[in-house]
Amino acid sequence: MTELHTWLENIKVWYQTPPPPQQRDIQTLIDALNHAPDIIFTDVSCEVHNEALAYWLDACQRLSFYYQDLPDIDKAFSYKQFGYAKLQSMICEQTLEPDLKRWCLKKLDRMIVGMMEFCQKQNTQQWQDESTQIINLHVAFMEGQNNLNLSYESLVKKDNYASL
Repeated sequence: MTELHTWLENIKVWYQTPPPPQQRDIQTLIDALNHAPDIIFTDVSCEVHNEALAYWLDACQRLSFYYQDLPDIDKAFSYKQFGYAKLQSMICEQTLEPDLKRWCLKKLDRMIVGMMEFCQKQNTQQWQDESTQIINLHVAFMEGQNNLNLSYESLVKKDNYASL
C-alpha cells in the first residue's frame, strides 16, 4: 500500500470513530494533517488524490472549529490559514493542471470569506485589522494570477465559449 493510501485509510478511521468529533483524539487528526503526503498537493489526477485533498481541507476546517470551541482563537485561525496557504502554494506550482488551479482559486475565494467572517466575529481591533489585511493580501494574490494559471488551450476554449 502506498503512503497516500495508508494516510487516507488512517484519516478515514478517525472520521469513522464512534464518539462525536469534539471527543475524539484530536492529536491523531493534527498528526495526519501535519504529516500528509506531498502528493496530495501536487497531483490530483485520480479519485484517490482528490479524496485525500478533500479530507485534508476538511481536517483543517474541523481543527479550526475544535479550537474555536475551546476557545483558542489564534490556533483556530491558524488552521484556516494553513489550508488557505497550501492551496496558494498549489496554485503557484507551475506543473499543476490549469483546471486544478482554477478549482483552487475558486476554493480560495470561498475560504477567504470564511476567514474574514471569523475575524469579524472577534471583538478586538486586532481581529478587525486582520480581516482587512487578509482581504488586501487575497486581492493582491488573485491579481497576481492574472490568467497565468491558464494554458493557451484553456484561453482559446474560453474565447470560443464567450462567442457562443
